[in-house]
Amino acid sequence: MKKLLFLTSFLILSFVSLGQSTYVVTMKNTFDNPVLESRQNNSDRILQSDSNKGRRAEKKNKLQNFVNNKGIRKIDNQFVDVKVGFVAPLTDQEVQSLKNDPNVESVVMDIQVQGRPMMQGEPGSQGRPIMQGRPIMQSRGMTNSDWLYDENNKASCAIELVGGSINSNNRKESIWIIDTGVDMTHKDLKVNRNQKLAASFVLGESPFEDFLGHGTHCAGLAAGKGSGRLSANGVSSGAEIIPIKVFNREGVSSWSKILLALDHIANYGQEGDVVLMSLGSYDVSECSDSNPLLTSAILNIANKGMFVVMSAGNEGGEAHRNLPGCINGQNIFTVGALDFTCDSLGEKYSESNFGLDVDYFVPGSKVFSTWSKDALGNGERGSNPYQIMSGTSMAAAIMAGIIHATNGNPKKIGEIDVDGKTYPKAGR
Repeated sequence: MKKLLFLTSFLILSFVSLGQSTYVVTMKNTFDNPVLESRQNNSDRILQSDSNKGRRAEKKNKLQNFVNNKGIRKIDNQFVDVKVGFVAPLTDQEVQSLKNDPNVESVVMDIQVQGRPMMQGEPGSQGRPIMQGRPIMQSRGMTNSDWLYDENNKASCAIELVGGSINSNNRKESIWIIDTGVDMTHKDLKVNRNQKLAASFVLGESPFEDFLGHGTHCAGLAAGKGSGRLSANGVSSGAEIIPIKVFNREGVSSWSKILLALDHIANYGQEGDVVLMSLGSYDVSECSDSNPLLTSAILNIANKGMFVVMSAGNEGGEAHRNLPGCINGQNIFTVGALDFTCDSLGEKYSESNFGLDVDYFVPGSKVFSTWSKDALGNGERGSNPYQIMSGTSMAAAIMAGIIHATNGNPKKIGEIDVDGKTYPKAGR
């Protein structure tokens, strides 16, 4: 752990059009339905995928024939499980042709998201997707009370305040983390190492590496299971984590990568699984219209009995301007963050968003959890590191553990009033 206590600005990811004018093209259901709608299920995830392989291939072939007939020379990716469509560099003429085609639902320019240090909510930052957590490095001279750490239970005090850890080591349902990757070597994390299930949509990077630490920190809050002098037990302790990497070591991603991550989960995911999305874009003009493909993909997954947990965002404003946290539906939870001490839950974390789209508030400021060895600063070495972070990312991660531990039925453990509206506080 570092010797200095300081705040480092977390990443705000600014929109930059891809140089090749890459687009995400979605087909109407009248052209073809996604595999997920009539998927053959199996308790074995690999067998489940294999049992739908033939139908998946048919849909991809049909899609490729459509592309060929349009004279499109190259596509980067296809998706057929959560929705049917493709990602491709297109000319203006091809874009117009596709928009005029009765089989096409939408043609949307892909957006690259570029990480750079900036305080979230700074003027001029609107519309930029972010990883919604801020790291706070611990000093060696700090005490456990400074860390808000419960030494008896080997966990952040936040975990105890929402009901404590429960042993989920033998649960078959998993927690998917769409993020920066997860450090699979950390002793407190049970990471599925099957390379068909864990996936990276970042060229040349493994889902088991986390160069930013964000995904590993979230994993510990949801499902950490540790022992020893210093450990980080999460809410659903020992639950299986499946990392899906969409951000590279520079904090760069795109909305198409997030869509492909959801498509991957639609292939291998099972009823009762939890999907954690501690990311978002603020200042959307209209939630349902800002990214209809992403909205539809999340709703399709939730409608199949998987739970989607999303952060509300850290602008201190209205959550309905934060995508995807503004999306509502059955089995979908948007989470705001609370301050806390080791004795009690506090008020709203100052930077947490709020509003009608927030379903629950959960502790999210100065939360102790696992950290990635790949994210350690210059001159730092060692395995099994820990870190303190603040943000609605942390609240969403704790909520993911609550949802996993309670099969989607969180308890109301209190209330908080924000700007004239009353919200429940979640626990297990």
